[in-house]
Amino acid sequence: MENKKIEKQIYEVNPHTMIILPHVTGESLFSRVIEIGSDSISKFTPFELIKTSCKYFGANYEGRKEGTKHLIGITHKPPIIIDPMSYMYAFPTASPNNSNCVWVFPQHIKEYSATSDNQTLLQFSNFETVKIDISLTSFNNQIARTSMLHMKFSQKMRLMEAQFPYTNRFFPSSGIVAEPFTPYKTSPNNNPHNPFTD
Repeated sequence: MENKKIEKQIYEVNPHTMIILPHVTGESLFSRVIEIGSDSISKFTPFELIKTSCKYFGANYEGRKEGTKHLIGITHKPPIIIDPMSYMYAFPTASPNNSNCVWVFPQHIKEYSATSDNQTLLQFSNFETVKIDISLTSFNNQIARTSMLHMKFSQKMRLMEAQFPYTNRFFPSSGIVAEPFTPYKTSPNNNPHNPFTD
C-alpha cells in the first residue's frame, strides 16, 4: 500500500485538499487523497468522497451540479462548488462515474504543463507534483470552466450584497467569495495563448 494508511472513515474534503485520485487495490477502487502535508488512502471511491463532502457542506452533489448548469450552462464533466466560503471548487478529469476520474482542486495549483505522453503534469503550491491522464487541452478547458463558475458565483454574491447590505446581521459577510483565484501558470512552450499564464 506504499506505506499509506487506509482510512476506514469517510473522508471529507477541506481547504487543504489538493487532489483525489483513483487507487485500485485488487478488485477494489479506493481513493488516494493528497492534501498539503499528507498523502493517504481512503477505502471509498473518489466520487463517493465528493458526494459526501457536498452533503457535509449543506448540499448534495446533484444540487451542486444543477447550480453549475444554471450559472455557466455546463453539464458534461461540470466543475462544482463544494464550499464557496472556503474556496473549495473542484472539477473532474472524466465522467465522475468513470473509474479513472480524478478530482482536482485548482486553487492549489501553482503551474501545469503537458508531458511527452499527452498527459498533464501538475505542480501544487507546496511544490508537490502529480501526473494525471488528461491532455493539456482538456485540462485547460476544465480550468477555464472552473474560473467561469467562480466568477459568475462571485458576481451574484456581490450583486446581492449591494442590493441587501444590511440583511446579514447574524452571520459573517460572504464577501470572501469575491476574492480572486490564485493564478494558474502553464509552460509557455506548451500553451502560449493560455490566459492564465503570467
